[in-house]
Amino acid sequence: MAYGFSAVLPLQKDDVDGFYVLTKTLAQNIQQNFKNLLLTVPGERVMLPEFGVGLRRFLFEPNSFSLQGEITDKIEEQTRRHMPFVSVDRIDFSEQSSAQSDSVGNILSISIFYSIPSKRISDMISVVGSTA
Repeated sequence: MAYGFSAVLPLQKDDVDGFYVLTKTLAQNIQQNFKNLLLTVPGERVMLPEFGVGLRRFLFEPNSFSLQGEITDKIEEQTRRHMPFVSVDRIDFSEQSSAQSDSVGNILSISIFYSIPSKRISDMISVVGSTA
């Protein structure tokens, strides 16, 4: 019998864990849950309509300091509400242009540095969105 915290998303099958590959460490499980919080659109989760940051909805907005502030506020507020054991240490935004074939697109990367002080865990999640 395989042991772990929860199924890795997207669901996968392997010979070790059996029907579902499982997260094996607390750090892996928290990172997966945090990523779900960042990508879930408010209203998408049943019985928790206010759950989620919904980062995808910001994808085609013009990048500005006010947008970055809005995203930062939303991440911090949702983390405090749904994952209070996680401390958001820093959020970095970087933008670059990318030429692919004949089209030019913009890439916005958000790096979120976080920690779980009670477990002395520090980690980072990077979310990259492209308008190309």
